[in-house]
Amino acid sequence: MAAYKFRLQKLLNYKVSIEEEKKNELNKASKRLEEEKNKLLAVKQKLNEMNSTFHEKTSLGMSVNELKLLANYIDYYKRSIKEQKIKIRMAEDYLSTCRGELIKATQEKKMVEKLKEIDYGKYLYEEQKKEEKLVDDLVSFKESNNS
Repeated sequence: MAAYKFRLQKLLNYKVSIEEEKKNELNKASKRLEEEKNKLLAVKQKLNEMNSTFHEKTSLGMSVNELKLLANYIDYYKRSIKEQKIKIRMAEDYLSTCRGELIKATQEKKMVEKLKEIDYGKYLYEEQKKEEKLVDDLVSFKESNNS
């Protein structure tokens, strides 16, 4: 029995490598999204701290300059939160794009694997036919030698 060799093996290997590459991209995009979410949580925490400091200082009484400085910090953190939400949306969009590319790459790989299965089935069928022919030839040869 001759060894089976899939004629599109290089294509299959390429599709597998593309799929792995897309998995890595998806993993990186997922990590990036988590980092952006963590940054948002940190900025929100700073805003809450600044708000509590603002309320403490206003109840104790403070100068107008200090009050204005704290108000500017609060505005800064509010703007940072808005910017971070935009970054999160962009990271989510990128993650969605990566997921779509991975799905497409996986489908393409599965399609080539299905072709390999079909080709291997044909190969096994042809090998079985060759073996049956060989057995028939042997039986015919023995019959002709016995007569």
